[in-house]
This record gives sequence, C-alpha cells and structure tokens, in this order.
Amino acid sequence: MGVARVELERGGQPVPAVRIGLAGVVGAGLIGLVLYALASEHGVRALGGGLVVAATFAVGGGLLGFLFGIPKLLTSGAAAHPDDQSATSTASYAPNTNLEQVSDWLTKILLGAGLTQIGTLPRRLRDLGEALAPAVGGGPGAAGFAAALSVYFTVLGFLAGWLLTRLLLARALSAADRQTLADSVNQTVLAAESLNFTPRQVRDLFETGVEGLRVQALALLQGKPDPENLDLVVSAVDRHLSPFELLQALLAAKAMLGRSELTAEQRAALRAAVAYKVRNTRNVPPYSRRRAVAEEVLRRVPAPAAGDDGSPSGPSGPDGADRGAAGGPQTAKVPAIPAQVQAPEGPGVP
Repeated sequence: MGVARVELERGGQPVPAVRIGLAGVVGAGLIGLVLYALASEHGVRALGGGLVVAATFAVGGGLLGFLFGIPKLLTSGAAAHPDDQSATSTASYAPNTNLEQVSDWLTKILLGAGLTQIGTLPRRLRDLGEALAPAVGGGPGAAGFAAALSVYFTVLGFLAGWLLTRLLLARALSAADRQTLADSVNQTVLAAESLNFTPRQVRDLFETGVEGLRVQALALLQGKPDPENLDLVVSAVDRHLSPFELLQALLAAKAMLGRSELTAEQRAALRAAVAYKVRNTRNVPPYSRRRAVAEEVLRRVPAPAAGDDGSPSGPSGPDGADRGAAGGPQTAKVPAIPAQVQAPEGPGVP
C-alpha cells in the first residue's frame, strides 16, 4: 500500500495550507496572551512582557529549527561514488560544508544533553515559570501561564524555523550550485576545441554516471560536436539525471545538427528522442529554455512523412514524432548505448 505524499511546498515556497496553518497557530498563541492580559490586574504589563517572552522563545526555537533543518549535501555524484570526495554534482568544485557540519555537531550535542536531563524537565519548567511570572504581570497562575507561553512559542519557532530552512535555504543553496555549474559548463563549451578530448575520453567521462561529469561530457559535445558520440546525447535526452542535464543534452543535440556528416538515421534518432521528451511538460515546461531549444531542434529536422521502407509511419503525436507500440519513441538505429549509461534517473528529475 502506497504512502500518501504530503505537499509542503510548491515552487520553493510553502503551500497556502502551510502558511494558513502557521498563521493560525501564531494567532492562537497571541489571542491567548491578549485574553490573559485582559483578565490580569496589570494588563498592559502582562501583555508587553508576554509579547517579549513569546518573541524570545520563538527566536530561540527558530534557531534550533534552523540547525535541524540545514540541508545536507547529497548529490548524484556523491551517491554514485561515496568514497570519492570530489564526486559532486558539479565535478569542478566542492561546496563548503562547514555550516552543515556545525549543525550536525550541535544537533547531536543538544539531543544528547536533552535526553540526559529529561527527568528533570517538570522541575525546570516550574522554575522557568516562576522566574518569568513577574514579566507577565505576576499574580495567581502567572507562573503556569509563563511556562506554557515559553513552551508554546519555542515549539512554534522550532517548526517555523525548520520548515523555512528546509524550503528557502535549500532552494538558495541549489540555485548557487546551479549557477556555479552553469559557469563551469560555459567555460568547457568555449574551450572544447583546445582541450583536445578524444571521442573515447568524452564517452568515458559520460559513462562514469556522475551527473557533473556527464554534464561536462555534454558540454564538450556542444563545443566540439562528434557524431560518433551521438548516442550519448540521445541517452541523456531520454534518461537525464536532472533538468539541467536535459538542457545540456538538448543544446548538444542542436550543435550536432550543424555537422554535415550526420546521417539521416542519426538525425531521425535525435528528433525522435527530443519529440518524445517534449510531450512531458514537467521535463520541458512551456516558456522554458529547454522548450525553446527542443522546438528549435524539431524545426531543423522535419518529421518524416513515411518510414524508411516507403511505408507510412506509425502513430504520431502533435509534433509528428513516431511512437512505438509501448508508447516510447521509435528511434532509428544508432550505436548501442552502454549498459552503465542506462542507469535509473536520479532524484533531480522532476
């Protein structure tokens, strides 16, 4: 039986239900504080002091949530080569993980210390409430209310800090990594002619299975198209490890079409792979650069009106790409794709 997937974010931002839930919890705490202040003999002091206590513990809980929520660096390259410290998704650089390590250490220390002191928690909460009672106006029940207020906003701050860190910080770090990788790929494309990589070396680079190295191989094929490795481009279009790799594969396909020695079968293979991928709007969203490059490839290779033997082609979609009986693209014959290239798609695929 499958497990239902709870959606917490969309497009890198908390979904409306999450925002409403957080706002509702904050509002409930503040309403309780206002009602307590209205019933207190020193209402203004109780309200002001309560707000300061709530904000203080919310910030403290938010800091803990930040430490627990810092994303770990886990890439397709690291997953494929766990013992190779240089096997990252970018291949050309290693991100600084000091913050991640500090978060890991502090999390373990805080958990260890908390578990050893869990038996004294009731007494410590009572002491905390008595210490904060004057800040919330004093009087009967002030100690209990202050303790409850501190626990409530600590938990709230923790959840908010953890959630926002997971959503926003992870997105910001991923964007920075992608920009660094994009700069590295652009440099590789420009220097491809002078690097003098042989077709075999480019193939070996792609067949490592590391996303960053696969992308660099595709960048070399963009700067120096080589029909001998056309099957690598088809493989990357069909079974890419990330949207960024798909973009590089499409750019490599576009560069391949500029080679006059490309055969009709090879052009048909490129078109079939790209046309099939274009049907998936999640992989090739409208108005994206991937869509623009893919459509340019399809325009440069017209759809065949009949099969190679002169018979009508099979069922085709709106873009004219042939489909096989199983629903996949009916590609022309190209050199066999090595088995190690046909690995399952990585987590970066939408």
